Amino acid sequence: MKIKNKSFKDKSKKWLKRHVDDEFVQKSISDNYRSRAAYKLIEIIEKYKILDGVKSIIDLGSAPGSWCQVLKNHGKSLNSIIAVDLLEMAEIKGVTFYQSDFLSSEFEIISKTVDAFDLVLSDISPNLSGNKVSDFLLSKDLVENALSFSLQNLNTNGHFVAKYFRTGDISDVLTICKRNFYKVSSFKPKSSRKNSSEIYLVCLRKK
Repeated sequence: MKIKNKSFKDKSKKWLKRHVDDEFVQKSISDNYRSRAAYKLIEIIEKYKILDGVKSIIDLGSAPGSWCQVLKNHGKSLNSIIAVDLLEMAEIKGVTFYQSDFLSSEFEIISKTVDAFDLVLSDISPNLSGNKVSDFLLSKDLVENALSFSLQNLNTNGHFVAKYFRTGDISDVLTICKRNFYKVSSFKPKSSRKNSSEIYLVCLRKK
């Protein structure tokens, strides 16, 4: 038992050192972003121009709020940013936050009170277990639900961006995306850790 505890402590120390030494963690601190995830969205914005002409955005799984901060800093024409998460999120001026499950009937009622969106973002991750098959299925389920939400709530020519994990087959999801959007891509930002299987599904211009 002591050996196991020592092993766990060693792994924790290595993770902490890697986190503290991380280029994007240090950059997020100096740039006053709430997490290093901010730079993933910045890369997506720069590559795909997803904010051009966009006025209304919803950020699914928004906590701690770094993507909302990026949107505030980069969205010149934005009129509305809505953020949703099960977890609490500290206030960001100009962002309307709902602590809710975007799949719940409660949030469905809320979403009907706002106009359709020009951009739906989802950086949601499941509670990872370490089992690649299980984690992939959970991740895929989240992507499918976020895609379904976007198809119901996006304006024509609106965009959809969602994180998923490259540990299984999502060809059926891609088929739906290609049927409903003019351009579909997968993109791994440089700011995403090399050993992470995360990748972003970028769907442009809803038909």
